[in-house]
Amino acid sequence: MFNDGLRVRLIDAAVSVLARDGFARTSARAVAEEAGTVNGSVFYYFGSMDGLLAATANALADRGIARIRDGLGGADAHIQWRDRLSSVLRAEAHSDDGHAVMELFVGARTSPALAAEVRAAIDRAVDYATSELNLVLQSSPITQLIPVSLIAELAAATILGIEIFQQNGRDIDLEHVASVLDQGIRLISGSAGPGPSQPST
Repeated sequence: MFNDGLRVRLIDAAVSVLARDGFARTSARAVAEEAGTVNGSVFYYFGSMDGLLAATANALADRGIARIRDGLGGADAHIQWRDRLSSVLRAEAHSDDGHAVMELFVGARTSPALAAEVRAAIDRAVDYATSELNLVLQSSPITQLIPVSLIAELAAATILGIEIFQQNGRDIDLEHVASVLDQGIRLISGSAGPGPSQPST
């Protein structure tokens, strides 16, 4: 009989090991030790390490989208994102989840099962970005020239690129990135609203 608590613990342990040690050192033994259980638990719950890593990719997508949605303002994300984007980008770039995602991208090159789950996770992230951008852009004329889904793909690629830069020691002024994105969206959408509030000095 499955223990859902242990299954979740193994996924959380996989995230921790991926973030700390990298894909190449993420083994059943390392994950089991991190989770405080035996190696066999990985194979009992997931069938293989590929199965565990695929489940981890799926879980990271679920909680990443939920975390970003909440961080940007939940149901009001299409309104509040301007003031919240830089802090969300910073949190994602420096989190264990963000590091683990990058390591899963590395692993996806050698594992077809993991590659399929990573592609599905990317598709879900783009779908979420598309739904939010539809609210932001609404009836902007630019959507007649550039599909919102393409803009969403570019936005997702930008966020992943920022994470890669940050994790490899390339500092990025995230407030500036957020400000430029805001100006770009306002230009595209024709919005005359105020830009993101600036922190007081």
